[in-house]
Amino acid sequence: MQTGSDSTSYSPPPGNGILFQSGTPLVPGVCHGRCLILAGDEVLKEVRLTKTEDLAGERQRLQEAVVDVRESLQASARQIRDVLTEADEKIFPMYESLLEDPTLLARIEKFLQEGLTLPSALSMASASFQEEFQQIQDQYLRERLLDVQDVLLRLMDATRNAARGHVPEHAIPQDDNTPIVLVARELFPSQFLSAPLKRVRGIVCETGGPTSHTAILARALRIPMLVDVPAIQEQVTIQDTILLDCQAGLCYLNPAQDLLDQYALALQTSRRDAAQETSPPPVDDSPATQDGTVVHLRGNVTLFSEVPALHGAGIREVGLYRTEFMFLIRNSMPDEETQYRVLHRLVEGSRGAQVVIRALDIGGDKPLSYIQWDNELNPSLGWRGLRFLLTNPEFARTHLRAILRTCTAGNVKLLFPMVSDMGDLQRIKSLVQEAMDSLKADGIPYGCPPIGMMLETPSAVLSLERLLPHVDFASIGTNDLIQYLFAVDRGNGRVKQWYQQAHPIVLRLLGEICQTMAKFPEKDLEICGEMAGNLSLLPALLGAGLRNFSMNPAAIPAIRDRVRQLHLAQCQDLYQKICNTDTPEEVQTLLEQFPLDL
Repeated sequence: MQTGSDSTSYSPPPGNGILFQSGTPLVPGVCHGRCLILAGDEVLKEVRLTKTEDLAGERQRLQEAVVDVRESLQASARQIRDVLTEADEKIFPMYESLLEDPTLLARIEKFLQEGLTLPSALSMASASFQEEFQQIQDQYLRERLLDVQDVLLRLMDATRNAARGHVPEHAIPQDDNTPIVLVARELFPSQFLSAPLKRVRGIVCETGGPTSHTAILARALRIPMLVDVPAIQEQVTIQDTILLDCQAGLCYLNPAQDLLDQYALALQTSRRDAAQETSPPPVDDSPATQDGTVVHLRGNVTLFSEVPALHGAGIREVGLYRTEFMFLIRNSMPDEETQYRVLHRLVEGSRGAQVVIRALDIGGDKPLSYIQWDNELNPSLGWRGLRFLLTNPEFARTHLRAILRTCTAGNVKLLFPMVSDMGDLQRIKSLVQEAMDSLKADGIPYGCPPIGMMLETPSAVLSLERLLPHVDFASIGTNDLIQYLFAVDRGNGRVKQWYQQAHPIVLRLLGEICQTMAKFPEKDLEICGEMAGNLSLLPALLGAGLRNFSMNPAAIPAIRDRVRQLHLAQCQDLYQKICNTDTPEEVQTLLEQFPLDL
């Protein structure tokens, strides 16, 4: 994968190339490649119905789209095991069989015979299947509808790309070496995983946020990503090339050679960094401040493929493994053996080091397509995290059995998200015991991992001292904690000014958590949200009392270097000054002056 330097001193070359658009960089780096345009599911609904008299031509377009999708699926199946353990290559042959399904093809043909163009026929076929399946309650049949819709969307993708390339031969082959940049309104994980990942150099979207699942995937694979680029999907064709500068937030369409020459060094560095494979350096996960205070660094991992990068940064331990991606990239629930296979490989790959596995955290901004969520008015306050597990005991049992079996392969801890009160803890621990009992009855080896809770809800923080005797460790999830603390949707751009990491209320609360945890010295406290990798906030977090940090592997080298520059006494003085402020602006001023004002 292609990535650039993370240096904060970076500035783009001046040059005389034409700037196409600017946007918000989510994953740093510089890249250049051909456009591959991916339609979102809204495309199936938003097609303006048009007619044609060229039935033979539309049938030919359908045949070409089927061939294109089949080749894409076959290429995805070949790449998926090498790139992403969390995915299952068996997904793609199932889609291939649907491409030949007589019912599906007959439905598309029906609308073609009515004189509709292929995009219109795909849209009508989608609507008709949805109408038929609307009243079906059977979970299996609902999942089959989702599979059909996915295939129809893939056919629409192929049709649009062929049209924008003017002739189908201009479509980018799946198996060549052409570097590509994915272009979408909003890129979904399933689409991302179906792309030829080894050739994807960058991503540019109209919408998206830093905690979106595609952004997390892109960050894990070190693929530069730029969002907030208006109408990008409508303004490019697959014959165009794009240069993304995701350091400065710039996007160039069909860059001239002189501009590419000016970016040559950054592009060469990116390719070299992406291709370089070296032996892991010596372990370097416990840097100390100038006065000897030891800080423990761990990695947040979304994909197994991130573990080598973690080891490459000299870090052994996984402070947070997000289980949800093995669920998000499928169209049905993975069974116990599938979950076990993924988790077992992760733990084995960690070479005996600690791995904190977070139980499934879905809902809110992470719904599963094959679960009936209904229309929640406030998804972030709804059926998500632990609440989903507690109201689905059979699924929770399968999930917990897979995790408990994995404990025999290494040093595993089990972390539960969205704990609200004592009742939540008691109920989930009861489900853990039931899973253990069932494994014992089946004669399957399992382990008894330490159990921890995420501190994400204000209620959990307020009752922390009463909850701690019932868990072995705690982990602060700052992303949701800040969201719930200020009652602000972190994915809503209109209210993002109220979502502030560097807020004195947030930092005071973190200090209070540390003070409570100090009464239980045998129990670890870790911070694993986005704040953990925030370089400017590091002195304040140390001053608040935090010593265990888990973060994106890419952030670790800079954090480690910064730790070694600091004096704990100065950090504590800074923290006390922050506690006496009232606004994020005052905090920011103190952070910018540090350590000049001490």
